[in-house]
Amino acid sequence: MRQGRRADIPQVTSFTFPSRLLGELLVERGLIVPADLEGALAEQRETGRRLGEVLVSRGTLTGAQLTRALAEQYGIDLSTETASASETSASPAPWQPIGRLLVTRRVISQEVLDEALATQRLSGRRLGDVLVSEHGVSMLQLAGALSEQHGLAVGADAAARPATSRFADESSYEVKEPGQAALFATDSFLEATDFAFEFLAAESPPVLEIIRQRGTERESVWQCDQRGEPLAVDNSIATYGFDPNAWTGPNFSGH
Repeated sequence: MRQGRRADIPQVTSFTFPSRLLGELLVERGLIVPADLEGALAEQRETGRRLGEVLVSRGTLTGAQLTRALAEQYGIDLSTETASASETSASPAPWQPIGRLLVTRRVISQEVLDEALATQRLSGRRLGDVLVSEHGVSMLQLAGALSEQHGLAVGADAAARPATSRFADESSYEVKEPGQAALFATDSFLEATDFAFEFLAAESPPVLEIIRQRGTERESVWQCDQRGEPLAVDNSIATYGFDPNAWTGPNFSGH
């Protein structure tokens, strides 16, 4: 990563989370079926609610199931017996990468986040692992931030432990500038997304993309410009009738 530019460039403060990819991950894990995802994305577009909150409110999966799936992407396994999550009643704040959300919650400082992100990129370790093992973040603090990030609240009685590999994503993801070498690679979609948004805010590249690899197949599943505005990915509109990555909020005009 190019260093020392964070204070010298415009900060990207608003992000549009690529919900389609989270939905696909839940489908791959067998937690929801494609029809559930399509219906939830349509409701998300109409209401402006987070995809996770919509899925839970529709009864498609429980808050605990969603929270565990999110946490395990960061190397945390919430125990089935004690984990609890509920739908939030207030409108959630704008989506933020997990590291920035932990800074906002005053769990860590910006300096600690910068150090952890540098370690993450150099070592290939998951950000959650770095924050927990080297910077004193508890797994429950991380799980709570993940739940808030996706429109849910995790109960104070939830317990956490290191995750096993049973929920590992079969895909791998690269964050890169088009035509350039990968900046970061991981088997966790959420890790790739968080890294991409942090890199956009710190470095402001003209375009950044996430490449998903499944076996020998490689696909660009997300692109964003230096202002944090998503760019359309060809198959999104064909699949959903609109581009979920580029959607910026509900249409209250009735049209």
